[in-house]
Amino acid sequence: MKKGGEVTQSVDRRLIVRLRIYIIVMILLLAVIIYEVVQGTFVIQLPIVGIIIGLFVGIIVSRMYNLSWDEETNNVIGEIDRIGAVILVGYLIFIFTKSYFLGYYVQGTYLFAIILGITAGTMLGRVLATSRGINQILKALKI
Repeated sequence: MKKGGEVTQSVDRRLIVRLRIYIIVMILLLAVIIYEVVQGTFVIQLPIVGIIIGLFVGIIVSRMYNLSWDEETNNVIGEIDRIGAVILVGYLIFIFTKSYFLGYYVQGTYLFAIILGITAGTMLGRVLATSRGINQILKALKI
């Protein structure tokens, strides 16, 4: 199997940029979570619950982009199909309403801890599931 830079040559640049953005956002959110836990603002359990919830959401949402091999460019590409469009709409509804619905159960810093955890977990889930999909395609093609 190819390593590092060699694999990125077989993956669409937009897909790589998207994954890098997810990783950067996830790292920043995890840094904020760690800082707030160390400061005593958050109890560790709330962000962990949020990360676990977000991980499942991220894995589901990663299906939004249908990964496939493009013969013209010899790259793995991600395109939104009908199922992906439905998932996108559901994901957008989730993003904009999660604070509202969770606000019925928790408020203040507890809500903030869970929201940060969910967002970080979602990014992690998307990265893991998309990377797995890319690896499966490249492995099937023996690249």
